[in-house]
Amino acid sequence: QVFVRAGDRVAKNQPLVSLNRSELLLDQSAALADVVRYQREADKARAANSIAEMRIDEAQAQQSQARLDLVRYRLDNAVIKSAFDGVVVEGDLRERIASPVKQGDALFKVARIDTLYAEADISERDVKEVLGKSKGEIAFVTQPKTKYPVTLQIVQPAAVTKKDGNVFLVRLKPDSGAPQWWRPGMTGLCKIS
Repeated sequence: QVFVRAGDRVAKNQPLVSLNRSELLLDQSAALADVVRYQREADKARAANSIAEMRIDEAQAQQSQARLDLVRYRLDNAVIKSAFDGVVVEGDLRERIASPVKQGDALFKVARIDTLYAEADISERDVKEVLGKSKGEIAFVTQPKTKYPVTLQIVQPAAVTKKDGNVFLVRLKPDSGAPQWWRPGMTGLCKIS
């Protein structure tokens, strides 16, 4: 069952998707039956004063209990929840309902929007001009006339190769916080004083 799609806002611990639990429920029943059976056999061996058989049955009961704990852990994790408040930026599983998924598959990407920042590419020939500077402004392609004041936070210490040459990545923090409509991956122009 899929509860969200790309673009939806999600709250912390909100369910994103619920996986099919029918096989896990059967495994839980089988493991629980094994635990009870081995405990009864251990009790029966104890009553018959057969210590070796009692120890074997107790060990098998512990092994079945461990398997039961693992199945219950998987059952608890069959509903995938958001780890934090944010927005779903990737993943629409509505077409994949009832198809198998493997452990480690990326089903969704949820991005935090309360800690958004801007990242600018500064040419290596200009980076010496921004060192020690702290103010600037950004404008997005979608609203080029609206400027947002930013403060320079971090200049990455190593250059990155891009198609126009080497650049340094600079992290910028919006002075008045990020508006609700900002989303990860937006592009625009940055001017640093």
